[in-house]
Amino acid sequence: MENAGKQKHPKGLWLVNTAMTLQGYCGYAFSSIFILFLTADVSQNGLGLSVAKASSMIAIYSSICYLSSIVGGWITDNYLGIQKSLILACFVNAIGDIALFVVKPSVPNLWGCFSILVISSAFFKSQISQLVGSLYDKDDLTRKDAAYALFYSAINIGAFFGPIMAGLITDKWCAEISASGQILSYGYRYIFLINAVVIGIVGLIVLFGSPKLLGDVGKYPVNDRRKKAKEKKSEKSAHQPLTKLEKNRIFAMAILFIFVVLFWAAWFQTQMSFSILMKDLVNRTVGGFTIPVPWFVAYNSILCVVFGPIMAKLWIKLGNRKQGDLSIPTKMALGMILTASAFILLIVGLKTLNGVFDGSAKMNIVFVLIAYVALTVGELCISPIGMAMFNKLAPVRYGSLAMGAWYLSNCFANLISGKIAGLTESMGYIQIFATISIVLIIFALMLFVLRKGIVKLMALDEIGEA
Repeated sequence: MENAGKQKHPKGLWLVNTAMTLQGYCGYAFSSIFILFLTADVSQNGLGLSVAKASSMIAIYSSICYLSSIVGGWITDNYLGIQKSLILACFVNAIGDIALFVVKPSVPNLWGCFSILVISSAFFKSQISQLVGSLYDKDDLTRKDAAYALFYSAINIGAFFGPIMAGLITDKWCAEISASGQILSYGYRYIFLINAVVIGIVGLIVLFGSPKLLGDVGKYPVNDRRKKAKEKKSEKSAHQPLTKLEKNRIFAMAILFIFVVLFWAAWFQTQMSFSILMKDLVNRTVGGFTIPVPWFVAYNSILCVVFGPIMAKLWIKLGNRKQGDLSIPTKMALGMILTASAFILLIVGLKTLNGVFDGSAKMNIVFVLIAYVALTVGELCISPIGMAMFNKLAPVRYGSLAMGAWYLSNCFANLISGKIAGLTESMGYIQIFATISIVLIIFALMLFVLRKGIVKLMALDEIGEA
């Protein structure tokens, strides 16, 4: 499309991005305090679990949430449609958050609440991601890439404010603080109450905004036979077996899936071992103010917002070269290298403690801030690009299911990440971070070697033929 760059985005994109910003707020407010809540002493309104048990609990819960995206995607494609799925997800999520606020903190009670949140997760993440691509024609690649960049920025705007508010609520506004300034107990449960209100608002936005801003986009199941019966051509294509081109693309997605799992397994340390590291071994006091641990997650998010447009312009500039833009596998390999460098920087910072890891010595916060820059740029080389790629390559009739597969990578990554975080108690941060760095670098080199074969399987130049 020659004028794609000059055309405005559909109004529905702004509804999607508003909903995603608010949902991102809720998700990151929750995740930024999750391990802190589980490991804080019972007298401090926590659950009193060990780091290993807390990491395992987070990993299992998060993995089930992402795994549920596959089931939710199939139900959405065949029975509900995206719009109804999103509305259902929001109101079920609100119920789960209210339950977390009301119940007495205990492992059985939390799993009961988590089961409600798993249901909501099944009908939100992959659906809203697929909805972005559904707003555009299949071959409108330029605007679709731009749309996913905006969508990713929307996530990170919410992800910035979520941890900022979470830190203020848990450590300041709703905390019990002694006269000397020491936190006696944290206000973790109020995070859940506020999340319930916000996600309920998201449900209302989708419910009342969809008729005008989305119209029929995502309103009906893509595989609704009653609708397909009125469109014979579409019905015929819906029941055709996968073509060789589609099979090749799915194979390419499967290969990249493995590398994405490894990346997210490393990245999810920001919500596990990083949080404990920041709490115990980093000097977080700046000008007499102690930075709440959740704010580091917000720092990552605002870096995404800042660097996102810069990276997008860089890809466009590279694309205008005679040799063209970097391939998707090359960008992902670069992202893995940058992520590895973030862990190496933290190792350098930990080395300054000279083996004293009991909390009496603190590493300079500068190491953490620079590491997060490398981690964020690495993330931007993988996550938004991979999300757009799955939308482009997936057969239309399996749209939400394919995006569920993208989030399935987070399922396996969380299981691995939880196990890794649990090992920091016995093996130490330096050994764990060094292992992560080495594995990332090795697989990045493998991906770079395989890049030409993967690009051939993807056949992006034939996207309009699928």
